[in-house]
Formats: sequence, structure tokens, C-alpha cells
Amino acid sequence: MEPIPYYYDPINRNAIVVHIKKPFYDWLISIEPQSSVQVEMEGNIYLIKEKDSNEAIENWLKRNYDKIFQNELNDWYTNELKWPQQRTFKMFKEWFDYKIISMVLDMEETEITKD
Repeated sequence: MEPIPYYYDPINRNAIVVHIKKPFYDWLISIEPQSSVQVEMEGNIYLIKEKDSNEAIENWLKRNYDKIFQNELNDWYTNELKWPQQRTFKMFKEWFDYKIISMVLDMEETEITKD
């Protein structure tokens, strides 16, 4: 058995982990009653360019929340005409829980690729 290394390589990204909350669920059920989404389900992880602090990451999110909001909406319902049109950062925080991860460590030796 290989010894476990004490250090893994950080990558030059920060992560924002996003989970839907009840208001998102309620919206989805209102337009798609047969939907089987659950509020407690796993979320999405968004990698962003590495920032100097969690405050800088939060500031990035305040400027870019709608990109994430739109992606989350599109994951569940692709008809944009039914999406909420007046999306704000306040609404984003009401519809989603998010957690900022400042250190992303790569435990694998294979290259990171995009599909």
C-alpha cells in the first residue's frame, strides 16, 4: 500500500458549491408539477479563477450570480420564458444555499480536462 502524501497540489481555482432551496423547488413545481426534484439533493460546484480571499470570491459572486442562477434554472427547466425575469442577488440567496471553498486540492495525477 502506498503511503498517503501529506500534501496535495492546489489548483488555481476556487469553488462555489450551490444547492437549491425551497423557493426554487416551489417555482419548479409551479411550472412542472410532475417534477421529482428534492431540495436536499446534491448541488453543483462552480470553479472560478483563484482569488486572494473569501471576500474577493464573494464580490465575484455578487457580480456574476446570474450566470450561476441561469445555469441552475436551465438544469431543471429549459424554457427561458418561464424563468423568473427579475433575478437579483437577494433572490439568488433566497433560492440557493452556497458555500465558498477557497482551497481546491487535486488528489489525482491525471490531467484536468473539460468535456
